[in-house]
Amino acid sequence: MHEADPEPSVPLRVLVVDADDRVRESLTGLLGIGTQVVVVGSAGQPGPALDLAEAATPDVVIVDPRLPEVDGGLAFITGLRARVPSARVLVMSWTEGLEHSALADRADGFVRKTFRPSELVAAIMAASRPAA
Repeated sequence: MHEADPEPSVPLRVLVVDADDRVRESLTGLLGIGTQVVVVGSAGQPGPALDLAEAATPDVVIVDPRLPEVDGGLAFITGLRARVPSARVLVMSWTEGLEHSALADRADGFVRKTFRPSELVAAIMAASRPAA
């Protein structure tokens, strides 16, 4: 029997990066309900998102790969890894099969936008763990 991981004593710091204002607001509100995660900011454009990530030093950055001015999210993840190497990346998308793409290969986790709240928190927690 596998025991559930205990709830962290310190909430994970999360940055939400999505071009859609409604998605960012919804995720921020949803994640603010529990105690496992605290949203340290949100952004809809790659440049401001990278600046915010550098300033806020989140544990996990939730990224929609369809950011404007970015090559499928790959450039954003590359820039994020250069500026905030400690940040883990959770890709969130509507696209089926994206979890097997080059983009997902550079991410620490993947979740579809059709998630249940418990699935999102579980995906954030999983992405925050170092690779085995």
